[in-house]
Amino acid sequence: MARFGRQARVKRAWDELSEADRQVLLNQARERRAQQAQRDARISDAYAARINR
Repeated sequence: MARFGRQARVKRAWDELSEADRQVLLNQARERRAQQAQRDARISDAYAARINR
């Protein structure tokens, strides 16, 4: 029970960010995910092309 009370008081770095900073971080994460999806698609296409020769 004591741990729960302490955890409730712990501040996270996210909580201390301004709304603008949060949006910047969220947009960066979205861009990274989109770039990763593009890389994965290229790799999958190349792999499929090698297999389907």
